[in-house]
Amino acid sequence: MKFEHHLQAETLLAYAAGSLPAAMALVVSCHTEVCEQCRRELRLAESLGGKMLDSLEAKPLSAAARDNILSLLDEAPAQSEPTPAAKSPQQPLRDGVLLPTALKNLLQIDSYSQLRWRKMAPGIEKFELPLKEGRSFMLRIGAGLAMPVHSHTASELTLIMQGGYRDKLGDFHVGDIADLDGSTEHQPEAFEDESCICLAGMDGGLKFKALLPTLMKPFMRL
Repeated sequence: MKFEHHLQAETLLAYAAGSLPAAMALVVSCHTEVCEQCRRELRLAESLGGKMLDSLEAKPLSAAARDNILSLLDEAPAQSEPTPAAKSPQQPLRDGVLLPTALKNLLQIDSYSQLRWRKMAPGIEKFELPLKEGRSFMLRIGAGLAMPVHSHTASELTLIMQGGYRDKLGDFHVGDIADLDGSTEHQPEAFEDESCICLAGMDGGLKFKALLPTLMKPFMRL
């Protein structure tokens, strides 16, 4: 599969370092399951991180730290079998629908129809994900409908799972990811032929431009 929109290098480095909140890390994991280019760049980021660690000067452990590590090793169960190889990247269920392994395992679903969608506005529904770090949710936007114009208080990752949308940044299809910061103001509009389902992870909230969506924000929980 080939995609037009990919993760920023800074995001991949943060993911490799384990510094992304869980909500955003989930989106990165789902995208890299299907995007060969980002998987390749992630491996490079992990390699760079390893080399940086290798270059750090080693410091002797204190007696207390050494005792703690030995205690943990004593408690760790022995592994009699090798760790199984990682599964191959998840492929679309059908043309236009993507359900990555990480998301499928988290939600224990085989279809997005199994989710209990919550109506936010006519033609727009949301499903909150059970993650504590950051904010994570899925949106289902009816064909031809648009979200209100908004920007972000921090960083946001949005991955297309079904259908697609367009905004001033271009057309986003299944597997494409929008890697945005607070400087981006946009209005995603679902394609006319199919509803759009996307997975969003963020470490902040949304800022709406118009008054009505701003007033409704506490009820929409965005």
